[in-house]
Amino acid sequence: MERQQDEQTPTELPSSIITMMTTEHYNLQSGRSMTVSDINGRTALFIGAVSSTLIALAFIGNISHLGTAFFVFSLVLFPSLVFMGLVSFERVLQSEIEDIIYARGMNRIRHFYLEHAPQMQPYFVLSAHDDQGVPYNLGVHQSWWQIFLTTAGMITVINSVLVGGFVGLLLSALLSWPLLVCTSAGVVAFLLSIVLHQRHQWGQWKRLQRELPTQFPSQPQLE
Repeated sequence: MERQQDEQTPTELPSSIITMMTTEHYNLQSGRSMTVSDINGRTALFIGAVSSTLIALAFIGNISHLGTAFFVFSLVLFPSLVFMGLVSFERVLQSEIEDIIYARGMNRIRHFYLEHAPQMQPYFVLSAHDDQGVPYNLGVHQSWWQIFLTTAGMITVINSVLVGGFVGLLLSALLSWPLLVCTSAGVVAFLLSIVLHQRHQWGQWKRLQRELPTQFPSQPQLE
């Protein structure tokens, strides 16, 4: 009887270990807050620049009646927006990966708590695993289109629209091709940009999986 009670009693941990784990948990949470702030700031800056540029182009197009001035301003501003979109996409993707790393670290700490106090399991609503448990904690359902719901995925679509618009305007201004041909070329450029953006994003997530292996999987790994 006494032996069973001893097995149910949580392992006593030194206060120094508890302090270190608590501090690390706080640092990870602070890091996540900083990544979210950086993502929001860069996204707002990019979308604000796109909105103001489109308004300016509409104003210039109305004044010049879609003449030479409109094409000159468009061919100058669109590449600038595309460059800004590429930089924003890459930095936001880095911040999202950084956020996932912090989230996995917090799950590992939660797993450490449950190792020493398993009777607390019913009181933890978040997962203590660092594989599928991370997207579960974030409210993410794993599917192929989930990548478009991320901030980097949203910037991908906006930036690809800019690329397609730039290609269509460039062909119309330099070669005077028909509207249908320019539009078709813009659509092809848009789709190609989507594929390249998302391929790069998938590659970065796969790289993270290789460099940060799972320590506490949801399902036991078969050897």
